[in-house]
Amino acid sequence: MKVLMIGWELPPFNSGGLGVACYFLAKELSKKLDLTFTLPENLPIKNIPFKVLFASKEIIKIKGYFEKYKFSFDQNLLSLIFSYAERILAVYKEKPDFVHGHDWFTAPATYFLGKYFNVPTLIHVHSTEIERTGGNPNPIIFQIEKEYFSKIDKILPVGELTKNMLINRYGIQPEKIFVLPNGFEWSAKETIIPQYLKYLKDNNWKIVIFVGRLVLQKGPDYFLRTLPLVKKYFPKTKYIFIGSGDMFLDLIRITKELKVEENVIFTSFLREEKLWGVYSLADVLVVPSVADPFGLVVLEGINFNLPVIASRQTGVGYYLNHLMKFEFWDTREMANKIISLLKYDKMNREYRKNIYFEAKSKFDWQKTAEKLYNLYLTLKCHQ
Repeated sequence: MKVLMIGWELPPFNSGGLGVACYFLAKELSKKLDLTFTLPENLPIKNIPFKVLFASKEIIKIKGYFEKYKFSFDQNLLSLIFSYAERILAVYKEKPDFVHGHDWFTAPATYFLGKYFNVPTLIHVHSTEIERTGGNPNPIIFQIEKEYFSKIDKILPVGELTKNMLINRYGIQPEKIFVLPNGFEWSAKETIIPQYLKYLKDNNWKIVIFVGRLVLQKGPDYFLRTLPLVKKYFPKTKYIFIGSGDMFLDLIRITKELKVEENVIFTSFLREEKLWGVYSLADVLVVPSVADPFGLVVLEGINFNLPVIASRQTGVGYYLNHLMKFEFWDTREMANKIISLLKYDKMNREYRKNIYFEAKSKFDWQKTAEKLYNLYLTLKCHQ
């Protein structure tokens, strides 16, 4: 069985969880079938355990394929998206059994390549534009999603929250949807310990972290507004924001308004060992997403034996009964949970033990790949 998987990013050239999820899914799936993973541009990626194909700069023209959207949007990005299928055809010389894309970037290419090869198409929805923007979608991205999601044969959201969004806001028929939660690689990680954070820990500071893009979808501003409440009980608390995004200046402004400058650190985006080093020293991880279809960062924290709390709007919480949850807007409840985990050691220990065993039993990339493989088999039987 051959699968042409249309991707947009892979580590270390990724902006977030999309590339990580694609990597581990393709890695496990390639053990079961002949998988080719495409990227829109040639990147110096090494030691990838599956076939990676870079789209050509040349274009094999398909009649009726390229329809450019004439709106005030990044035309270079749209040109890249809407020429992706033609550039893949310049280098891909086989006929697959399925074309499987990831998110809106790849939806037009997935649809048109499926038509070209006359094979079933699937699109993995890691998040929708409505979720990413807190209900204020870019009209062009929303139009692309709505149009192509309706044309593709099978839609694979990563959680129930996104499934409901696809049905209620995108008009996708429930029978087209197959929910496929992410897996996780549970393992020890090499770390680079930040010396300043080690100094803080040695001097009895509490470290509470946020990991993610500094954007509306992830709720970093709500998290920041809990700091004055937490400081009343633990004056020596540092909030560490790990990530970058267009809310950075707003967060600086809020920090000054709250007069908590000495308690906040912005690290920008960290990768691999540096990120793991912060996890290893943290006391609490907070995931305050306004709308997050899954939230791999929750599992990253649990993997480091961290007490993690997350908003009810974070998709992974749907599957974790032990996970402490709060409404993203309820800064008082968020602060209460942070304070409790910092204050009560016995509760903290029991919570970490329970959440780790539950998460590890439910999230595994091998199981996710097996579910997807079985879906392929089912679709193939109905061809």
